[in-house]
Amino acid sequence: MQFEDLLVAMLSNPPDPDEPLPLANKKATIYGTTITFLIVSWFAVSLRLFVRFRVVREPGWDDFFVTLSAVFNTVATTCVLLSVNYGLGHHFLYIPMPKMSTYLLLFYIENAVYISETALIKISLLFQYLRIFKAGYMRWLCIGLLALITVWGLAFSFLAWFPCFPVKGYWNRMNMKPKCYGFGFDDPKSFIALFEAHTATNMTFDVVVFLTPMVLFGRSNLRKKNVIGMTGIFMFGAVVVFTSIWRLYSIVENRAATQPYVDFTWWTPISIILSCLEIDLAIMCASMPIFWPVIEKSLSQIFVTHEVHVTEHRRLNENGLEYELEHTNGNNESQSRLGRSGSHGTLKSSGGNSEEALTREHTRNASFGFDRYKDQYVIEQVDPLAGGGIATTEVEANKVPKQKWMI
Repeated sequence: MQFEDLLVAMLSNPPDPDEPLPLANKKATIYGTTITFLIVSWFAVSLRLFVRFRVVREPGWDDFFVTLSAVFNTVATTCVLLSVNYGLGHHFLYIPMPKMSTYLLLFYIENAVYISETALIKISLLFQYLRIFKAGYMRWLCIGLLALITVWGLAFSFLAWFPCFPVKGYWNRMNMKPKCYGFGFDDPKSFIALFEAHTATNMTFDVVVFLTPMVLFGRSNLRKKNVIGMTGIFMFGAVVVFTSIWRLYSIVENRAATQPYVDFTWWTPISIILSCLEIDLAIMCASMPIFWPVIEKSLSQIFVTHEVHVTEHRRLNENGLEYELEHTNGNNESQSRLGRSGSHGTLKSSGGNSEEALTREHTRNASFGFDRYKDQYVIEQVDPLAGGGIATTEVEANKVPKQKWMI
């Protein structure tokens, strides 16, 4: 189908130019969702790289491919944001011809980049699994998936990067007569079939890759903390799979933006948003197991994890009053502490001369050790012989013969 034929088909069934924009087609929705998740995904990648390079000092191929996925995702998201100014979210038929050509260029880039990064993020996850599975059938399974997904990614990436010959004929069809196929929309049926085929196989590989480490739950030596952490990661992965399924549903529903009529800029925003979110979430899911243990350890050192209870016990003197408390008379006037100067059982002096209390001399007494210590309880803590008792030590002989060995 030539581009002129496509425009004629659109003109035969023109959409309402005043039709209200759906929520997904609004600029605020597109900007708000894509930019927010892009920032969070780069934050996750930065923490991952910090841990691998500065903490454990063991970078690998998985880090390279997840970083490459993040770079590709940034390029795709940037193209999406720019395409809003060239007609994304509005009816394709009413876009001026210069803007229409620019939009097709931006869509070509974002579609090719997205198809490439769907393979890159899965390759990164499989390299990450190879760090865990050092031998056995699980390692061979990961290697087999790695080879299969690599071939799958290369095949679809070639179809996306070279949809027409020459390539620039994809977005410059008014001035050129390129030979297009597949994603180049030369034939609507093959265009729809190729989009649905990639989305369906992408969803299938998402499910397989995220379910592969489930075998770890079968280990008997897993602690409860590890089980909870792994469950959280796999639930996050389930969100990625759900996003991929949702994208497949949106493409099938409008037949790759061709039903109920051909309109590439009107029907595609929801699919484009889900494409960006799918990669963002996959990058975060791949990075969380790397940096989260370090963050959790750091948080445990910051926040209090043990409670300390401080209790006190007070003693009463012979009058039934507590030591070290100030008592008042019926007029609520402070008269003295219990241990004021001249009282029996004095512990502290409250005569108003604190210097005297701090510099008094203690003269050793034969009976009590110090003549200034009048409290019998304090005396017994200082001099255990002051109570007049005799200190004895009783040692009971152990009559059980000593064992030569013990388990």
